Amino acid sequence: MARILVVEDTREIAEALQDSLESEGYEVALATKAAHALSLVTSHKPEVLVLDLGLPDRDGYTVLEELRARGSSVPVLILSARREEADKLRGFRLGADDYVTKPFSRPELLARLAALLRRGATSAAAAPASRQVTQLSDDALRDRYGLTPRQITIARLVADGQTNAEIAEKLGISFFTVRNIIVQLLGRLGAPSRAAVGALLFAEPNESD
Repeated sequence: MARILVVEDTREIAEALQDSLESEGYEVALATKAAHALSLVTSHKPEVLVLDLGLPDRDGYTVLEELRARGSSVPVLILSARREEADKLRGFRLGADDYVTKPFSRPELLARLAALLRRGATSAAAAPASRQVTQLSDDALRDRYGLTPRQITIARLVADGQTNAEIAEKLGISFFTVRNIIVQLLGRLGAPSRAAVGALLFAEPNESD
């Protein structure tokens, strides 16, 4: 039974989603606030997270960014009334896997959730049980991806799970400077999210090395 965490502050929508998903055989947990959602990701260990953006305590984007900063790779489907392209792009840039706008079609939502669950199962099955990895050197990051020294430093801090605010404080630069550098960094690495940066900074030994 797949576990799904629904993060939605409108009780009627949350309960309707829960009823609909449970009727399909899913195990569903509900959170109406960002703080509760972050806690449930640890305790409930969902296989997919359905995330509303308009939460009362923190924006849903913040939840997504915090998850990826912690290194969580749980698939995230944003379910929001925000329809602007900029909103969707921001979600994908922060590490969302899918984006569905409200009002939504129940069959479409179920199909997209099933696709995310299949993708996660395939990735888990394809992953080797164990492997030896080595951290890419600064020279490799510079030569392979064209990273600057500052981008390399920030990439390693992102891979270590530090938030933008923590990185800004550590390096003595502004939060907005960190955010802009990370956007550039993701582009150069070809990384879909912060969570992917850690994986890219490590590589399996090449037999030809």
